[in-house]
Amino acid sequence: MSRVFTFLFLLLFINTQAAPGDTISIKTHTDQLIRTNPGAGYTAYPNWAVFPSAGTGIHKVILKLSFKCPTGENCGEWDYLNYIYLRRKGGVDSSSMNLELARFITPYGNSFSAAWRSDWVIDVTDFEGLLRDSVEIEYQHTGYETNVGRGWIVNLEFQLIEGTAIRPFKNLQTLWSGSYGYGDVNNPINTQLGTQQITVGAETESLRMRILQSGHGGEANEGCAEFCPKIRTLKRDGTTFSEELLWRDDCGLNAVYPQAGTWVYDRGNWCPGDLVYPDAYDFSVSPSSQHSFEMTMPDFVAASYANYVIQSYALEYGAPSFGTDASIEDILAPSDRYSYRRFNPICGGPQVILRNNGSNVLTSAMIEYGPAGGIKSSYSWTGNLGFMESEEVLLPANVIWGVTEGIFEVDVKTANGLVDEYTLNNLQRSNFTAPYIAPERFVVNLLTNNAPDENSWAIYDAAGNVVISRSGFAAATEYRDTIDLPQGCYRFVLEDLGKDGLSWWANPEGGTGFIRFR
Repeated sequence: MSRVFTFLFLLLFINTQAAPGDTISIKTHTDQLIRTNPGAGYTAYPNWAVFPSAGTGIHKVILKLSFKCPTGENCGEWDYLNYIYLRRKGGVDSSSMNLELARFITPYGNSFSAAWRSDWVIDVTDFEGLLRDSVEIEYQHTGYETNVGRGWIVNLEFQLIEGTAIRPFKNLQTLWSGSYGYGDVNNPINTQLGTQQITVGAETESLRMRILQSGHGGEANEGCAEFCPKIRTLKRDGTTFSEELLWRDDCGLNAVYPQAGTWVYDRGNWCPGDLVYPDAYDFSVSPSSQHSFEMTMPDFVAASYANYVIQSYALEYGAPSFGTDASIEDILAPSDRYSYRRFNPICGGPQVILRNNGSNVLTSAMIEYGPAGGIKSSYSWTGNLGFMESEEVLLPANVIWGVTEGIFEVDVKTANGLVDEYTLNNLQRSNFTAPYIAPERFVVNLLTNNAPDENSWAIYDAAGNVVISRSGFAAATEYRDTIDLPQGCYRFVLEDLGKDGLSWWANPEGGTGFIRFR
């Protein structure tokens, strides 16, 4: 008798495959060696590429960033800011647009082997109306470490999925752009940010506010802005529509692990070895209307330098193309995508991102899922998603896998009880492999460190129920628990409230522990 397990250590690919629509792949940077310039603090790597013509319908744009170590050299050592810009359109005589498409923080790569590589993907459909004809894309790498025998190999690819746009792009206006000092009593950040006024075009019916914001610097009072959580308040036309904590609280769950350096520490809306993910807010507006946008941060006086790097745009669009349009945006599990490797493989319930791309509120969807060519299961989702809102959906675990590896499919069959008006975004696929098969009986072997009150572990069944759990450990003590469960699918979770694991180089007084299956 066997038991099937997936493992999640809390301290611890969409292969974006298009549905029936064609995908146009454009590589702007191929095996580009990037290094720092210690004298200037940044290096720029611009390349021109030919994108589809203005008349080509594009439904979605995915940006894929790949990193690896240079042959015969070391990877970069530090967590440095990297930027991907749209610089110019049309030709070399064009004026610079300086639009930041994406932001990435390099990992602490000092411990990586020569075989290490990773990739990330991010949706940049917001800019699809500008990615036309000849475009200059610049990859910018910042930092001051040595540029001798150390660097990264970068590949940058745009994947444009042809089809009908969710809504037609009209214009882009910049709201905030730059590095804003935080804590200067003589120049408060809110004075620097101010209130931004815009007038939308005569064909504009919807508006998106997109913000990339990350905190940097480690001043003496609170470690701001890298290591201090602060609430950002946003207003439109004088009315508050967002109050959010500028903070990433899951850096220890980074797919790029382990790293050298302090990679497990949570930070000011970013983590080493990951993209900085944008926030986006959508509004219905009247053509030719005027609007004000205001961003404020809490008052703060720093003992030394702190700053927020902010890039924010107001993107103008026409009306949504469809009334009823639900899509599967991503498959989180099962997946072999690098970004999701901490949560895969699975034998339990698949996890997907469901989004409403239609003007009508999405209240129900029938979702079909299972291995390609195999027996499919169905799930009736209910909820309340407005235009461009999304939700992570945990599907029931009644998957009939049939094979140990293959292609997994998730498909929206109906939306609001109707046939979806745009079916080309209903189907998503991912690669999957079978989970670990445990023997009939096995032992969970835990050696605690000097902070055992931070640790506990539990085994969950496919329905999410705890079937076995342990806590209340003594310090520096070895435990062996024999496990004998009925055949089925289980998930093992080890928690560490300190978020620094059973052994952490920066906390030697915490001692050294381990977790093993025997």
